[in-house]
Amino acid sequence: METAEAEAMSEQAASLELHGVSRRFGGLQALSDVSFSVQEGEIFGLIGPNGAGKTTLFNLLSGVTPPTSGMIRWRGKRCHGLSPDALNRLGIARTFQNLRLFGELTVLENVLVALHHQAGAQLEPQALALLEELDLAHLADRRADELAYGNRRRLEIARALATKPTLLLLDEPAAGMNPSEKDQLCDLLAEMRQRHQLTLIVIEHHVPLLMQLCHRMAVLDFGRLIALGSPEQIRTNPRVIEAYLGGAR
Repeated sequence: METAEAEAMSEQAASLELHGVSRRFGGLQALSDVSFSVQEGEIFGLIGPNGAGKTTLFNLLSGVTPPTSGMIRWRGKRCHGLSPDALNRLGIARTFQNLRLFGELTVLENVLVALHHQAGAQLEPQALALLEELDLAHLADRRADELAYGNRRRLEIARALATKPTLLLLDEPAAGMNPSEKDQLCDLLAEMRQRHQLTLIVIEHHVPLLMQLCHRMAVLDFGRLIALGSPEQIRTNPRVIEAYLGGAR
């Protein structure tokens, strides 16, 4: 992401705010006192080793599980502890690391399911437009479980977009993709952000993709926030190099 754009983004008001967010599962402290904010329209990356708490944080943001303590606000409204449906009505949608498509339905039908709440609307043209945007329109009549893995990832994104989110949480969208598909995905996410006026938070193990895509990034390690800043600041942070990047720097 261009430096000038990242600097301009940092001056905007925060849309998503996390204050002292923690989550405990029995004796396991999955997240501990995590605080950061995300600006309107920002592409924000979330990285860290396996087990660092990234998906747990997404589960809190999307209503899968509530925080043990702390506060989460979206556009000034408290949103922690709300159900996924209630959060979706506030404009928050997500994809999952483990795909949750309806395999026996067609590609088109998967998107139509996500559009069901728009009573009286012309749903099929909307669904086809989203499939066109994700380069899936030619597969509209194929069963979802017949798709190549990269296309299943794209279908999951199309289905999330069908709910018309303003905040989209993407959990490892590039998983299983080859280098060419990852480059295409990076371009696609940047275009989606502009076209749909989205704020994006992206978990991804492919760090070069996030370095190219994001305005800012946060790094978790053992449930704690250890770094927050621009991609270049993250790339050169000694704590991040020690905990995660290592030789990938």
